[in-house]
Amino acid sequence: MKFRLLFPAFAALSLAARAAEEAPPAPPKPGVMHRLLHPFGGGSTAVPAPKTKDAKLKEIELSVTLEPAAPKLSETRAIKVTVALANQGRKLVQLDFPTTQRIEVLVKNKAGKRVVQWSEDQAFTNEPTLVSINPRERLEYAATVSTRDLVAGETYTVEAFFPNFDTLRKTLTITPETP
Repeated sequence: MKFRLLFPAFAALSLAARAAEEAPPAPPKPGVMHRLLHPFGGGSTAVPAPKTKDAKLKEIELSVTLEPAAPKLSETRAIKVTVALANQGRKLVQLDFPTTQRIEVLVKNKAGKRVVQWSEDQAFTNEPTLVSINPRERLEYAATVSTRDLVAGETYTVEAFFPNFDTLRKTLTITPETP
């Protein structure tokens, strides 16, 4: 007889526990050490940095160079891509990066299909960083892109950009030569 009374109570408790499991989890509350180190609530890296549409980026000039510009596939195993940022304005420009990746380089064929992606064999960490560019200052980043998947005589587009900033993007075309 006692089991008949316990069964409905157990069923109600299990249904309540299951409903609590299906609810979206609440974000974790910061621990004591976090609250001591960040008394005003800063220091959280859980939310990625938003894509920036800053007016200061209009003062940034982006340039991309390829070396060699017309590679001979029999002699060239890789193309060196240099991406440079120059602050042409009169004020300091700061760029927020959510990871250690600064640039991305893609090589696409005529159909727009990605042939090579530079970041595929690179290691990046989730360390937010603020990069500052003083007026009349220049930053350069270099990437090496393999020519293994390229075909001589076909035209490819090399797209270099900063993943967190839509306006900092440049595209060049390249046509590998036959020997």
